[in-house]
Amino acid sequence: MPSTPKLSLVGIFLGLLSMSAHADWELNSADSSLYYVTSKAAAVSEINSFGNLSGSISNQGNAILEIDLSSVDTAIAVRNQRVKDMLFETQRFPTATISINVNAADLSNMAVGSSVTANYNYSLSLHGISSDLNADLRLTKTSNNRIEIQPARPIILGAALFGLAEGVEALREIAGLPSINPNVVVDFSLVYEDGM
Repeated sequence: MPSTPKLSLVGIFLGLLSMSAHADWELNSADSSLYYVTSKAAAVSEINSFGNLSGSISNQGNAILEIDLSSVDTAIAVRNQRVKDMLFETQRFPTATISINVNAADLSNMAVGSSVTANYNYSLSLHGISSDLNADLRLTKTSNNRIEIQPARPIILGAALFGLAEGVEALREIAGLPSINPNVVVDFSLVYEDGM
């Protein structure tokens, strides 16, 4: 079985930058999506999403994804508001930010239609707390000026890591639920386009 290249995502981004030294790569928010799956009452799982995403990969190697937490969609309006007010506290913490510093590995020769799976380190700032994490993802070059980034493995985030455990408990109490799992599974498809 062929080995999987163990490259950091920062290396992937460097390769992308080398393909376009004159312009940033910008997130195509209309074609991008980010979801998280919650579990409650032991047997109920629900898909939630964020409607407003923005991001870029600069020529200096700074890769950023910003998530507008007030755009959370749980499929129920009153629950949307509770999540914004009681969990994310969007009045104080309106955005979550993922950032990566580019420093290695040139992947500029990726052919259209090819993909690479890589392990990467990233920083996630959420609810006033920044944590250094890592995950595996798959990057696919879908055209000469377009790439798509998706998880290669499920990504699990815990509420306690970002000071959200009390908010989860508050949501459980107001909804009258026996339990809410404090961990969520995150999935996404991020499309970046060369700003040439």
